[in-house]
Amino acid sequence: MHESLFDRTARAIGNVPIRQTDDGINVHLGPPMRGALAAAALEAIRPELDRLHARIAELQGGQPTRVLPAKFITDAMAAIPDELPPDFA
Repeated sequence: MHESLFDRTARAIGNVPIRQTDDGINVHLGPPMRGALAAAALEAIRPELDRLHARIAELQGGQPTRVLPAKFITDAMAAIPDELPPDFA
């Protein structure tokens, strides 16, 4: 079964506790509120997703392609310096 971006977002939001009871038990959002927040989050990032999809299509010359997220993670990790600058050490 294919899980949509909406489903993944709603599931991730559902895993975040919003408060704790007096007994220290985490309280999570119910399914209707998870869906509402997931929809709002996706609406906020939709323009950026569309821009990224358009840029990928432009770079690939209009050919359909799949971009692996691992490449972005690897590139981002490579950009992190091995040691902190002197000001932060």
